[in-house]
Amino acid sequence: MDADEFLDKEIQAEKKEDAEEKPATIEVTKEEKDTIKHYFELWNKISGEKFKWDNELYTELNKSAKKVRERLDKLLPTIEKEKNIIKQLVGKALNELERGKYESATRLYSEISDMRNSLPDFLLEEKKELNKEIFQLYEKLHDQIDSKFINDFNGSIAKVGGLIRNSFSSFRMGKIESAKKFYEGALEAYRTLPNGFLAQKLELGNGLLALYKELSIHSQIKKLQQQLAEDAAKGYRYIGSGGNLKILSEIIKNKVKTSEEKLSKFSDLGAISAQEQQSVHNRTILMRLVARKLDRAKINLKKGLCLEAKKNINGILKVDPDNAEAKQLLDSMPVDY
Repeated sequence: MDADEFLDKEIQAEKKEDAEEKPATIEVTKEEKDTIKHYFELWNKISGEKFKWDNELYTELNKSAKKVRERLDKLLPTIEKEKNIIKQLVGKALNELERGKYESATRLYSEISDMRNSLPDFLLEEKKELNKEIFQLYEKLHDQIDSKFINDFNGSIAKVGGLIRNSFSSFRMGKIESAKKFYEGALEAYRTLPNGFLAQKLELGNGLLALYKELSIHSQIKKLQQQLAEDAAKGYRYIGSGGNLKILSEIIKNKVKTSEEKLSKFSDLGAISAQEQQSVHNRTILMRLVARKLDRAKINLKKGLCLEAKKNINGILKVDPDNAEAKQLLDSMPVDY
């Protein structure tokens, strides 16, 4: 919620509460409105007559002007009283702002606006005089509420950033459950941030994405280790040449570098540990296994070997149950398989 939304909410609440309690302080009856309207209509008739004398029109206009003047003279004391009340309320609202009572100042602003709006339209000069003071109050109210929201937002930003750093720190120390809790807290706080400050949100979002990736992959490592053990027991060999080992080594180095860059942005705990390098190594193996089985499944499908392709796909889903590409391949296969 920003300052405009806050003001609108408070003003609407005030109007709803006081709709039956605060009638217009200056009332103009329908008869009086008709008298004023008639007065100006008579002037339109005179304009149309040019210089042709019309004694009846002249007399009627004089009577109408007298009635309008009498009503205006009666209104003047009430108008002055109303203006003084509005000015006092403006001063009171400014005082509430200085004391940091934004809700009270907003309610007073709503009351002032209603009183100003209750002045009849023909009192344009009086309204204009009041508008200057009321607009100055609105500017100060808006600026201070903006400042309050900015301060609150900065506090929320700091909270999210702290949770992200704590999550990365816990992850690097192998405290995965703590890292997950910090991540969930950061995500919830991030989702409830108010509108605005897109640049800061994007920066925090990058940290949350990095956490999401690390924690999501880590949650698959146990499944990977179990699958590797099962495959080893069956005699499967996915990496068997020096060339493949060299490529795998380069991938691990790149992964370590990327992870170090992301983690160092949120903490000052130093280089990645040997435990994390092993984690990256396991992650890399998982990625390689999934990629190879995906390739084999696609090749087998092209050759019409659906049973073999299905075995490859099932192997992928055991390791990575949420793999979208594997699911898509499985859905594209004939129903009989």
